Amino acid sequence: MEQVLAFLEELAQHNYKEWFDAHKGEYLQAKNTIAELAADIIKEIAAFDPRMAGLRVEDCTYRIYRDIRFSADKTPYKIHMGIYVCAGGKKSGRAGYYLHIEPATNTYFICSGLYNPTKEMIKSVREEIMLSGGKFDAAIKAAKVFEVDWEGSLTRLPLGWKEGPYSDYYRLKSYIIIKPVSRSYLTADNLARRVARDLKPTRPFCEILNRCVDYVLNEQ
Repeated sequence: MEQVLAFLEELAQHNYKEWFDAHKGEYLQAKNTIAELAADIIKEIAAFDPRMAGLRVEDCTYRIYRDIRFSADKTPYKIHMGIYVCAGGKKSGRAGYYLHIEPATNTYFICSGLYNPTKEMIKSVREEIMLSGGKFDAAIKAAKVFEVDWEGSLTRLPLGWKEGPYSDYYRLKSYIIIKPVSRSYLTADNLARRVARDLKPTRPFCEILNRCVDYVLNEQ
């Protein structure tokens, strides 16, 4: 993992094609390390969440190349790597488990939940909170050291939704619970096992979200 971190730090300082091409071997080494880690994490998570069984590495990892077509930032490469384990793979739209590695900004975390859902999925989750807010809140609290990520949330309740004991959750536009981790967390032995162990208490939260997502997908 030290090689992955070192490569990403260098890439953040030399984010242009000529440098990347000259260091393609280092990139491929880092990519292979992440692929091996992803395979191990999938296996470990599937042991407590069977919906993840059968996922491939390519279902859960991302390209290093940025889509710059509609971005003001024209740097060609991402300076982070991530692994997202969810039923159906990263493009399924379902809730799952994520590891984020970004040494240039000292940003390392694990999280669970539903990122950037469609408006139909947001409505489905809000309805779940309206009907069973206590269970939703309990699933978050059961995750203990994880905290709700309020970044990007609405400043007030969305139109048409009434105040109640759990109405603050209506303000969320992504449903993520997050635990920051350290660089030493990533470089210690048995990383995949520790990631899965730490994410295991978040399974009830993901299950609630995936029921909401499945409801929408089944209606389409």
